[in-house]
Amino acid sequence: MSKVLLILLIAVVVFGVYRIAQLYNKVDEKGNPRPQPVATAAVDAQPDLPQLAPAFEASLAQAKATGVAAMQDWINQYGARIQEPRKSAIELDYAQMLVLSNPAEARRIFLAVKARNGPNSPLASRIKTLTRTFE
Repeated sequence: MSKVLLILLIAVVVFGVYRIAQLYNKVDEKGNPRPQPVATAAVDAQPDLPQLAPAFEASLAQAKATGVAAMQDWINQYGARIQEPRKSAIELDYAQMLVLSNPAEARRIFLAVKARNGPNSPLASRIKTLTRTFE
């Protein structure tokens, strides 16, 4: 019986150290939470999309990290200057961010992007993947 308790105690200590290490990796030296990396795999997976100017890339990354309202402001401010299909890719990112807080608006944006991009678009596979989510 004491061997079982010893093994259980070791397992609990190992798990505790693991959880403390996870928490430590989530905060910086001052105790502030570290910013989580923004998932850009969907845009990076589309190499034939037009690139944005470096200033736009930086402000877009900041808007994505800040949240839904910042993305909406970014699209309103810079959206007219962005070429298709990159603009559609950005709007799909925005719709995915928006789907939990405002599903009707997210669906409207998705359907507008889907209408602008045909089956030969570089975003066709991504639109097909997201169709079940938004329709």
